[in-house]
Amino acid sequence: MNESSSTIDDFLTRLASRAGTPGGGAASALVGAISAALCGMVGRLNDKKDGTPGSLHGSITTADALMDDMKRLIDEDIRAFNRLSETWKLPADDPAARTVRQTATLEATESPLEIMSKALFVMKLAAIGLEKSKKNCISDAGVAAILSHAALEGARLNVLINLPAIEDAARREELRSRCESLHVSAAALRREMDTAERC
Repeated sequence: MNESSSTIDDFLTRLASRAGTPGGGAASALVGAISAALCGMVGRLNDKKDGTPGSLHGSITTADALMDDMKRLIDEDIRAFNRLSETWKLPADDPAARTVRQTATLEATESPLEIMSKALFVMKLAAIGLEKSKKNCISDAGVAAILSHAALEGARLNVLINLPAIEDAARREELRSRCESLHVSAAALRREMDTAERC
């Protein structure tokens, strides 16, 4: 099923169920898509009513692309987790099964890492919105900022839970390093945006 095109009611019903998917990763991507959509809205509302581009017009295309990326990642995260969960049924002592399981674990880690990366881009757009938007859109830019940070941190939890199962130490540390770098960058940007929101 294509979760990104399901209704909100259907998605939330499945999210609340005992089913393994959608779960936290897909939910994080959905929140990221919402925050990107808000950035697009802020960009459009800052255009003039006669169609003259406003101060945030250049952000609209980027926001729309990020929204599409996040929608894609809802389904990618679900597929990655489903593949991983299927490997849990394989024999633990079978070398071939072990290889399949490692491949699936890496995919299930890369997916939330991409959500984190896209969410950081959305945060940067939200920061521009907070800086340049007309006053009546500041709250929307602020919500985009908060939601994009939440999307990033939610995806981070999905990265961290998979890392211990990655047997290749070098690859595990590379993924951990990327995750930490995104986390640190987002935290610094969030502090800057919090300051902007109070102004």
